Amino acid sequence: MRPADEVLAQLAAKLLAARNPVIVAGQELALHDAFAEAAELADLLGAAVYQQPIHYCAQFPSAHPAYLGALTRTQKQVRAALEAYDLLLCLGADLLRMSVYSPVTPLPEGLPVIHISERDWELGKNYPTELALRANVKETLRALLPLLRERRSGAAAEAAARRLAALKPRNWTAQREQARAEVLRAAETQPIDPGYLMFSISETLPPDAIVVEEALTSATALPGFLHLRDPRCYYGLASGGLGFGVPGAVGISLAQPGRPVLAIIGDGSSMYGVQALWTAAHLKLPITYVIANNRSYRILKERLVSMRATDRFTGMDIRNPEIDFTGLARSFGLTAERVTDPQAIVPALRAALQAGGPRLIEVMVADGFGG
Repeated sequence: MRPADEVLAQLAAKLLAARNPVIVAGQELALHDAFAEAAELADLLGAAVYQQPIHYCAQFPSAHPAYLGALTRTQKQVRAALEAYDLLLCLGADLLRMSVYSPVTPLPEGLPVIHISERDWELGKNYPTELALRANVKETLRALLPLLRERRSGAAAEAAARRLAALKPRNWTAQREQARAEVLRAAETQPIDPGYLMFSISETLPPDAIVVEEALTSATALPGFLHLRDPRCYYGLASGGLGFGVPGAVGISLAQPGRPVLAIIGDGSSMYGVQALWTAAHLKLPITYVIANNRSYRILKERLVSMRATDRFTGMDIRNPEIDFTGLARSFGLTAERVTDPQAIVPALRAALQAGGPRLIEVMVADGFGG
């Protein structure tokens, strides 16, 4: 369903009155295949677009000139990113769902919020909204866009164009180029720099590939490199519980036959559902598993340092003995290899993706704590 005509008129008026609006894009845009409508809305408003902090699927086309990337789960960083705007449109998203507690609220004081979602549980849950609409985001945009085109003045159109032009030097595409230059400095580092691994993956994937990600700390650089081309090209971790990635890649491959799937999984995460490798082999699915092996539960170490100010780690290393993921994968029926040289990443990925069957690549990455 969509809002009533009088509510749409109210919504259009608020959006056109904003001097510097921002859009937070969410998973309902992917669920309802509304990328084109959301992109046109950003163009008409000249609005900057961020992906919601928990980016567990593709939520906006990354190459769009208004796209600035994903918000983080750190309250201070999110607040700083949103301070410049005078209206926030939460479009089918969770409204600023964070991770660990902070006394700082991510929503700047006085920033009005319009929230469109079909999940009424999310409307007004954590932050007050000026206008909360329980509606299908695609149907709402299909009705709203003609109204905006009709009511937008020439001056408003010029202002929107200026805002879009001002975003170009700092949009996702510009950020990606800067990050690329930085990560290439680690092209010879051993153990392999996780950021360089994510860059190499993004550069090697065919356009129709699907990425499944549950690598947590090893994949922090991935959103800055991975092109989000369509609503079903990426799936990430929605909750705090681990273990969806290895079996999830099987389900995603079955749901989208014919598309190659690349699953980036942390060594710790993989152990929660590693038996699904047998299912991938049994069904002969076109899945390439990349195990980012840092021989530890690095996220626990990072949380301990940040939240308890200590580096005394107990039970957080996966060593003595180390897990042989290539041997484990072969025992489940997959072709597997281990990569220790950063220059061997791309050839291994190409061979695996071209094979068209279940494979595993174990990549030995730095653990972030000197090992």
